Amino acid sequence: MGDFDLFLQYVANGVVVGSSYVLVAVGLTLIFGVLGVVNFAHGELYMLGGYAGVVTLSYLRLPFVPAVILSLLFVAALGAVIEFILHRPLKNRDSTSSIISSFGIAVVLQNGALLFFGPQPALLSSPLSSIPIELGPIFLPMQKAIVPLIMLMVVTFLYIFLNFSWAGRSLRAMAQHRDMARLCGVRVQKVAVITFITGAVLAGMAGLMMSTVYMVYPVVGSMIVLKAFTIVILGGMGNIPGAIVGGLLLGIAESLTSAYLTNGLRDIVGFVIVIAVLLLFPKGLFGKSVERS
Repeated sequence: MGDFDLFLQYVANGVVVGSSYVLVAVGLTLIFGVLGVVNFAHGELYMLGGYAGVVTLSYLRLPFVPAVILSLLFVAALGAVIEFILHRPLKNRDSTSSIISSFGIAVVLQNGALLFFGPQPALLSSPLSSIPIELGPIFLPMQKAIVPLIMLMVVTFLYIFLNFSWAGRSLRAMAQHRDMARLCGVRVQKVAVITFITGAVLAGMAGLMMSTVYMVYPVVGSMIVLKAFTIVILGGMGNIPGAIVGGLLLGIAESLTSAYLTNGLRDIVGFVIVIAVLLLFPKGLFGKSVERS
């Protein structure tokens, strides 16, 4: 395998990881863009999505489709609970209150996972790992190859949802001007719950898929949420297309850094990219000024 073929393989690996970042970051930027809430507990939904897959598929040995549905329903319920705790009582207060509260929720979820699952990492065994996919010089096991495909399907569905459904148009109206949306008949509280549930399902889906590729453990969400915030800042706060581009860019950059420099710099490269981008584009790559009230 030549140098260019290796480069393509590293890029493909980065796209796989970046696709999972996209799902987490899109959920995070949706919550911020619509509600203006900075949720540092979002990474724990990724972690619990992974553990939900391990429990339903490995421990309970449920069929694949019911296990996935049950896992996503679990994280959706958690998203609704977090909205009830984090957003509803604090929506009229300073944003610092929600930031501190989200840190508290993250600590509770981390320690709950530690008590229930223990500190040892878990890996979800998948029959897809034995199915090879070759695209020219690129080789990926099926469990990795489907991650970008699922991400594209989910992002496409989200685009249709936001543009052609009542709930989606309500979310967009809330993002543009909350008071005007309320005057036009948008049920603000219902939209808030839908937003948190949607973000939770996206993060949980990413955790569920990646639990077949990387180990899941109680504190994995801490690094994931930092990377998600890196992507949100990189793409522009509240900008979904920017989160998609930023997630893929970060995944590829991490893969190339591990391959050509050292794996120890993998988790640092995203912050370096953000600093460089913000020096040139203070609002991110796709950031725009948005009036909020």
